[in-house]
Amino acid sequence: MKQTKLCPIFCLEKGVEIDDFSEMIDWSYNRSCSNTVLILTEDEVKYYQKEGLWEIISEETGNWLFGLYEDDWIFDFDTMKNIIKSINESNIKIDRNINKILFILNYAISNEKSVIFYL
Repeated sequence: MKQTKLCPIFCLEKGVEIDDFSEMIDWSYNRSCSNTVLILTEDEVKYYQKEGLWEIISEETGNWLFGLYEDDWIFDFDTMKNIIKSINESNIKIDRNINKILFILNYAISNEKSVIFYL
C-alpha cells in the first residue's frame, strides 16, 4: 500500500517557542488537530497547485512553491497580509482548507508568529 506524504501548513500556537525547523515540523504533525495546523495530503497539494494557490502565495513571497517537496517559511507580516488579500481577490474557490490557511495567516499576524508551508 502506497504511503501518502502529509504536508503541514502551520504557525506555532501563542506561547510556544521552537527555533529548530525540524522540531517545528514535528510539532505540527503532533498537533494536527490544532487551530493553527492544516495537514494536506499529496493529492490536496496537487489540487491546489492546479488551482493556482501556490502561485498566488509565491507571487507575494518571491519564493516559488511549485507543489510537493517545496517549503516556505514566512516571517514578514506585510507579506502575510498581501497573501490574504491576493487569495481573497483571486478567482480561487475559498473552501474549508483555504479558509484554514487564511485563519492561520491571520492568527500568525495577531500573535506575531511565522507561518510554514511544508509541502
